[in-house]
Amino acid sequence: MSESRIKTVISEHMLFASLPENEQERLSQHCRTVTLKNDESLFHQGGEAHSFYIVLSGSIKLFRVSPDGHAKVIEVIREGGAFAEALMFMEQIKYPLNSAAMGKTEVLVIPNHLYKEILLANPQSGLKLMGNMAIKLHRRINEIEILTLQNTRHRLGNYLFGLASDPAASKCQLTLPMAKQLIASQLGMQPETFSRLMKEMKEEGLIEVQGAQVTVHDLQGLREFGH
Repeated sequence: MSESRIKTVISEHMLFASLPENEQERLSQHCRTVTLKNDESLFHQGGEAHSFYIVLSGSIKLFRVSPDGHAKVIEVIREGGAFAEALMFMEQIKYPLNSAAMGKTEVLVIPNHLYKEILLANPQSGLKLMGNMAIKLHRRINEIEILTLQNTRHRLGNYLFGLASDPAASKCQLTLPMAKQLIASQLGMQPETFSRLMKEMKEEGLIEVQGAQVTVHDLQGLREFGH
């Protein structure tokens, strides 16, 4: 990625937009980009957390590996999303998760020490960042609530409903953003459960599926699936 493109990302992204222009310039000079192949790792759980990242293209999955070797997807970060940024404000100096590319992916690497130094010198920018992180925290709390309080039918129905561009529509076309087994992992269910529930939705006339393409015949019914 060109230096001018990095400067544009730094000036427009919510993590940096409130910084003084000279500090944005300084930060952009110390950032770099990394291009990853499908399933290539960016960092591993327990690795030294020296940087945080923004996805420029493609997607990154954050996951843990259980003792029996199964990967549990915690989150999928898509274009424009930042991750691992909270670690610089904690005593935590190790990445708590693994990360890997989903398809060809490009990320911007931002050095923790410099970004933290700039924030300490610009308290107002730091306050705005705290507000953005509070919003992100509320989203995580909602996700935990969904996984703990809703049954698997309701989780999947809500997930597919959330992919619709117009939530008020009656019908729509959806594209699953990742492999079905990864969606199942993110929703806290087994792949077999995911397949069974998709089949139930088809039998109830809610959807039709062709690979990653989903035709929704009753979007509101999909949202109510499992209530």
